[in-house]
Amino acid sequence: MDSFLDTIRRTEKDNSIALTRRYPPLLPFILVSRRFLRSMFYTFNPAFKLGTTNTSSWFHLTEHSSPLYRKYNKRELDEGKVANIKIAIKNLDGIVIPPGKTFSFWKYVGRPSTKRGFKNGLVISNGHLKEDTGGGLCQLSNLIAYMFACTECTFTERKHHSKDVFPDSNRAVPFASGATVFFNLIDLKVKNTYPFPLRINLRTTDTQLRGSITAPKPLGYFLKLEEQDSLFIKSLETKKLYRCNSLQRTFYEKNTKNIIKKEKLWTNVAEVMYDEGSISQIITPVDLRTN
Repeated sequence: MDSFLDTIRRTEKDNSIALTRRYPPLLPFILVSRRFLRSMFYTFNPAFKLGTTNTSSWFHLTEHSSPLYRKYNKRELDEGKVANIKIAIKNLDGIVIPPGKTFSFWKYVGRPSTKRGFKNGLVISNGHLKEDTGGGLCQLSNLIAYMFACTECTFTERKHHSKDVFPDSNRAVPFASGATVFFNLIDLKVKNTYPFPLRINLRTTDTQLRGSITAPKPLGYFLKLEEQDSLFIKSLETKKLYRCNSLQRTFYEKNTKNIIKKEKLWTNVAEVMYDEGSISQIITPVDLRTN
C-alpha cells in the first residue's frame, strides 16, 4: 500500500502545467516535430524490422476477446470505433516478430486519418471523453497488451490510463491490464524475448474483437495475468478517489496446472472519474499528510 500512497502524493503535489497548455498555439508544431522524429526512429532502427517465417504450424500461447459494443457509448461512435479497428487489423494481423525484435503498435497501424478511412470514435483525453478521428483504437491496443502480458515478452513502452473512467461492467480481465495509445507519441512496444518467432492474429466477429499470439512450437506451461492488492483509496485532503492494484504473471504447468513461479509485472494507480456509489468494494480513506 505504501507504493500506492507515494504515487498518489506525487500526483496531488504535481501542480506543473505543460508548456502546450500555457501556450496552446505551440501544440501543433510540437506534435508534428515529435511525431516526425518518432517516425524516423521506427523507420531506421533495426530493432523494429519484423519479418516472415516458413513455419506452417502455429501453436497458441495465449488468446483473448472483448466486446465491440458497450452500453456506455453512442451506437454511431461504437460503429466508428469498429471501422477503425478493422482498418488497423489489416496492418497488424499475421505480423511475425522474430526473436529479439520489437513490435510497435503505431509503426504498423500508421497515422489514423480520414484519407485512410478512419472514422470518429471515443478517445480519453485528460480523463475526459471526446470524439476524434481514429477513436477506439485503445480497445485494440488493450487487447494486444493483455495478450503479450500473458507471455514472457518484455514491454519496452506501455502506459495505462491515469484515469478510471468507467465502473466495472462484466470485466473479464484485471483492471489496468491494457495500454493506452496516442499517435505516435504514446506507443505500445513489446520485445520478443523467446528464441523463436511470434505471430499476432487478430479478427472481428459481429460482436467481438478477438486475438491470439502463436508460436512455432508448443510450450509445457502457460501464463495468466492476475491481480493483487486491489483497493480504492480516498484522499481526505482533496476528496479524490483512486483505484490501485498490482499485476503479476503466474506460470502454470500445462498438464497439472501447478504453479511454477510468479513474476510481478505492473503497479497501477488511476483517479476514479465516476460516482463512488457504483463501487461495491470497500473504500479506504487516507490522510496523505500523516501517512
